[in-house]
Amino acid sequence: MENILNMAADCVIKLFEDHLPQGITYHDLIHIKDVVDTAKLIGEKSVVSPDQMEMLLLAAWFHDVGIIEQYVEHEEKSAEICHEFLAKHNYPADKIDTIINIIRSTRIPQKPTNLLEKIMCDADLSHNGKKGFIYRSQLLRVEWKNMLGKEFTDSEWLKINIDFLLDNKFHTKFAKSFYEGQRIQNLIQLQKKNMRKEMKSSAVNSK
Repeated sequence: MENILNMAADCVIKLFEDHLPQGITYHDLIHIKDVVDTAKLIGEKSVVSPDQMEMLLLAAWFHDVGIIEQYVEHEEKSAEICHEFLAKHNYPADKIDTIINIIRSTRIPQKPTNLLEKIMCDADLSHNGKKGFIYRSQLLRVEWKNMLGKEFTDSEWLKINIDFLLDNKFHTKFAKSFYEGQRIQNLIQLQKKNMRKEMKSSAVNSK
């Protein structure tokens, strides 16, 4: 297991170091490594088999690598790059199919259909349930401006994040117990901030 995982890690790290577009501020190696570590943690707590863990971590390494070639719907390109890498190393075809499906399950809105996909989806959005959510969110805001030309006012971005936290809950038993409390705290913090903005705006407009 360690051999193919080490080769996958080396491959993805080199691709990101050599080809990651300059405007990427969120979907970078920091994100990839965090998702790999979190997928491993949730996988261990979910008691997956060694074979399942290997497939899960391979998917975690490759799940965003397609972003070096295309930004929109990069999951499909990630799946293609992963498939090519694993086929080149004679990885079992049935396992490759499983890994490809795990990668595809990370597309928003998430619709995981089995435990490995649920673990991967939870790992990919684990920042929703971490204290650094707002900081990571700002990195994504900058990235959308750089890569998509999308700019948002503070109020617009606040509402986008509130909706995102409302719409994306955790799937696995462990993630629900470990991350859900902070997800709710992050949501409450943003809702309070939004309420203050609306009250301030209402007060100004009433004068």
